[in-house]
Amino acid sequence: MNEPLHPVQIEGFRRMTPAQKLQMLADLYHAGIQLKAAGLRMTHPGWSEERLELEARRSLLYAGT
Repeated sequence: MNEPLHPVQIEGFRRMTPAQKLQMLADLYHAGIQLKAAGLRMTHPGWSEERLELEARRSLLYAGT
């Protein structure tokens, strides 16, 4: 999971503007919420979409602790 970055990846990140880096981070976060919500939907089919999103966001909020 902690594979070193390839030099081409590093160069690509260096060429990105701060706004592009922030957008990439926001896109990854949104994708993580969608993936977590899909998993929760399978285990809790009766939950509303609002609850699924709330629980997915809560799960990602505390993922690093």
